[in-house]
Amino acid sequence: MKMGRFVTTTHVLFYAIIMISCNHPKTTVLSNCNIPSHPSANSILLSNGKIIDIGSNLSADRSIDLKGGFVYPGFSDSHMHLVGYGKSLEKLDLVGTTSVSEIKNIVSDFYDKSNKWIEGRGWDQNDWQKIKYPTKEDLDAVAKEQPVYLRRIDGHAAWVNSKVLSICGIDENTEDPDGGKIIRDENGYPTGIFIDNAIDLIEKFIPKDTSVDKKRYIEKAQESLNKFGLTSIHDAGTDIETINILKELIQENKLSIRVNAMLNNNINDYNFYLKNGSERINNFLFVNSVKIYFDGAMGSRGAYLLEPYSDDKENVGLTVTSEDEVRKKVKIFNKAGFQVAIHCIGDKANRIALDIFEDTNNKLYRNRIEHAQIIHEDDIDRFFDLGVIPSMQSIHCTSDMYWIDERLGNNRVHRAYPWSSLLKSGSIIPGGSDAPVESPDPLLGIYASITRKDLNNWPDGGWFPEQCMTIDQAISSITEWSAYSMFAEKFYGSIEKNYLADFTVLNQNLSEIDPEDVPEVNILYTIVNGKIVYQYDQ
Repeated sequence: MKMGRFVTTTHVLFYAIIMISCNHPKTTVLSNCNIPSHPSANSILLSNGKIIDIGSNLSADRSIDLKGGFVYPGFSDSHMHLVGYGKSLEKLDLVGTTSVSEIKNIVSDFYDKSNKWIEGRGWDQNDWQKIKYPTKEDLDAVAKEQPVYLRRIDGHAAWVNSKVLSICGIDENTEDPDGGKIIRDENGYPTGIFIDNAIDLIEKFIPKDTSVDKKRYIEKAQESLNKFGLTSIHDAGTDIETINILKELIQENKLSIRVNAMLNNNINDYNFYLKNGSERINNFLFVNSVKIYFDGAMGSRGAYLLEPYSDDKENVGLTVTSEDEVRKKVKIFNKAGFQVAIHCIGDKANRIALDIFEDTNNKLYRNRIEHAQIIHEDDIDRFFDLGVIPSMQSIHCTSDMYWIDERLGNNRVHRAYPWSSLLKSGSIIPGGSDAPVESPDPLLGIYASITRKDLNNWPDGGWFPEQCMTIDQAISSITEWSAYSMFAEKFYGSIEKNYLADFTVLNQNLSEIDPEDVPEVNILYTIVNGKIVYQYDQ
């Protein structure tokens, strides 16, 4: 009996130990590191995807030697297009092309006379010696029998060949849609350039991506984004199919980037959530926001301005969604508990959006204006006063500074990208890239924020340098301010106990190097949920 009791007791103790061991989460320590926000510490203790402690020479079940790297909160892109970026990695890359001839050569290499659409993105006529829109005849010369569809760098204009016009049934009798414009020659015939909502006349004929395609785009995108040190992104316009794919990737434990999804302003995408409320899954997918497009873009002269363009005296831009519709949707979405993010680039679009948010009069929603590129002086303080967040992309500034004075003229060009003015008024500025419009590399965004120069160090002293951010502000824009704009600041965006264990590890301290050296800094590790998702291969 005594032996039996001993064996039984031993088994009970054994299983108890096993159960305790199984219930006790493994710990990991990030060691041999520098933490700018905790200068006296050299290690971070993690468990179950969260920070347990920050201190000196901490120990754990396992250790990851960060080799003296500088640990920052995981970098976040506050405005980009996830599927679009992934898809761009499979399209013709036209970014940086300097002439129509160069693009013709690229298209020619992919011309095979098949029915497959040749798609590309990234051209910008403002980068060419002859600053004018290209034509369908340019593309016809190298790809006459195959449809060619090339989006401008900002996505607000498309350039097509005659084959596309034929497929879509577009001719001189086709009317401009509301919120869009077909560029025509002196005889009224389409030239092959379509602006904003006019692009819809073409897109409905392009073969649709399948869910398999979209999943592949997302997987390609996240791999690329992790290499840039990004641990989370705000997806500015998400459809329900993409959300379902993200849920599938979470279930498969294959999603390596957190996604704050801004639902499309499309009833098929937002209706379920209006009825059922917001959603958060495993802290990897956040659905609490709806994106509305209001005006167009500056490069294609579609941004909605208070006064006509200096280089197009009869044009003040356009709205792709009417003011009445935007006003109605803001009330509906806010009433349902959703944040609203409105795309506004021109100063008139920004003013009207602020007026609409003022009528709503509820700061709890943390409503956002995406881009907020041109802001009248009278509207700067209104962002903070109304609790409206200006979500901006600093790299747009350094792309546009070569030609934006032509659009706005000398008397109002200073209204472009007024970061310091907004910050001094009390606003925060979540930073992003608008990828695939620009590179999602956050170090390029930081460089643009603190220098307002291009990578060739032009212009001397920076473009309107009084509007530069400090290095601390630039880092905050892609960490804690980004987290705040997605209602996550209490558990994300900082290196503190009980926060999510997302980190971007660099080989240099951003606060101690020459600003001009920021683009050359290396990402040593990207860590998401306590796991290494990217490691620099020297």
